[in-house]
Formats: sequence, C-alpha cells, structure tokens
Amino acid sequence: MTGTYSEIIEITAPSSAREGEQVPISTKVMNISAYSLLFRVELYAVKDIYEVPTPEETVGSLEVTIGSGQSQVISGTFIMPAWDVSIVVKVHRFIDHWDFDTYSTKVVSLAVTQDWTPIIGMVLVLGMVAVLIPMMKGGFK
Repeated sequence: MTGTYSEIIEITAPSSAREGEQVPISTKVMNISAYSLLFRVELYAVKDIYEVPTPEETVGSLEVTIGSGQSQVISGTFIMPAWDVSIVVKVHRFIDHWDFDTYSTKVVSLAVTQDWTPIIGMVLVLGMVAVLIPMMKGGFK
C-alpha cells in the first residue's frame, strides 16, 4: 500500500484573533482508502511552520481507527500570542508501522485593535490646557 490514505477535509479556525483571546480550532480528516486504518492526527498552533513544533504548540492529538469513507473530527483551543499563528494538521497512518500521510495549514492573523486611551487622554489634556491658559492670563474676568 503506497500513496495518501487520508484527506484533510477542512480546518475550522477564525481568520484573525486578538492577543490573549482563546481561539477554537478543529479539523476533519477522512479515510479515502478502501481499508479501515489506524490514523494519528496531530493539531498544532505554531509561530514558524518550518520548525519542529514544541510541546507548548501542541493543541491536540488523536489516534483513531477510521473506516473507509468515514471521517473523524479533532478540536482544541489555544491562546492567541502577539504574532500570527499557523494551524498545522499532520496525519500519520499505521500499516505495519507509522508513516506520514498528509498535512494542511491555515493562518490565524493577529488582529490589531486600536487602544484609544492615549488619544482620549491627550484630548482631555489639551482641553484642560485650552481652559487653564486663558484663566491664568485673566481672560475669564
């Protein structure tokens, strides 16, 4: 048996999230072979897809037998860091030994939110200055 035995149907995750937000993700994997096989599905939220995922980047892992034409969903959550995250799904199959089968990725971008506190503070300070300077010069008699 050679070739790919599974297909990653979808990765469900938001396109963006704010730093510190809990981000739900899931993936659906289908056995496209004619055989009922044991699969290991690993779900990661990584900073760099070209590096080996660290234990902290592991969102979930599942070993499950999937029948021919059947699918399995795996899900998890991670806390959005201060950078974009790549969701990586790796699938291995077991036929005499574990062997890599397929993978897929999706990016969750860091959502930048405007903090209006400094701007509001500056407007208030400038407003106070605009009132206090004429008062100090005797403009309000």
